[in-house]
Amino acid sequence: MSGNDFLGFPDPATVIVTGAASGIGQAAAELLTTLGLTVLALDIDKDGLEKLPKHAALHTFPCDTSDRAQVESLLPELAKQFGDIAFLINNAGPPSSMNFTIEEGLAKTAGAMQFFTAAWLKTNPPAGASVVSVASVAGVASGGPPPALISGRGGAAENGWYPIGKAAITGMTRWFAVSSAGRIRANAVAPGITVTPRLQDITKGAYGKSIIERVPLGRLATPDEIARVIVFLLSPAASYINAQVIVVDGGGTQVF
Repeated sequence: MSGNDFLGFPDPATVIVTGAASGIGQAAAELLTTLGLTVLALDIDKDGLEKLPKHAALHTFPCDTSDRAQVESLLPELAKQFGDIAFLINNAGPPSSMNFTIEEGLAKTAGAMQFFTAAWLKTNPPAGASVVSVASVAGVASGGPPPALISGRGGAAENGWYPIGKAAITGMTRWFAVSSAGRIRANAVAPGITVTPRLQDITKGAYGKSIIERVPLGRLATPDEIARVIVFLLSPAASYINAQVIVVDGGGTQVF
């Protein structure tokens, strides 16, 4: 049995992956191409998109997913060019090091995912459609790193926009699952710290060491490990999983 025989993705099928130029988004995009889906990879990082491994089923589109005008212009064009877009992975979002106000952070996280998902729904995805949004354990069971480790770092450490925005993504997920009942399934994944290019500095520092010491599995996640959970939730194999937030953190949030 092949992977897609189990997952049950239709053939053909098209998926949008936002934040696809690196990390978890890239891992999900590459996995989906191996399963035979047409992948529309979006990212604000045009250079990063150009460096993705070439694949006939992978199509790249520079896009700032927090820019409503760009999104509302691009989504109808993608539907016109590729037909039904049954699947969406909302992965794009800013790093916690950004110096946003809480209002800006909410707009760039849950706000951007909300209107991107709404724009996707306007393309009338077919029966069996689903969306998976990437949140974080920071929005589920953590308020952020200990004060002793974040003094003077700035960014979300100063006002909490990151855990607030990530928590809002989980609420948005449940809202779409209910408000769009019968049209789509909506779920979210909340990864723990994952070894991506964006988090290299954190994983090597004192905060990363403290997290590793708390994780029962004794290590941090790889992008591929998070991507596999996302793809399962997205797929018809998870057809009765809806409105859920799946924490993928090696058990770290279970440790006092």
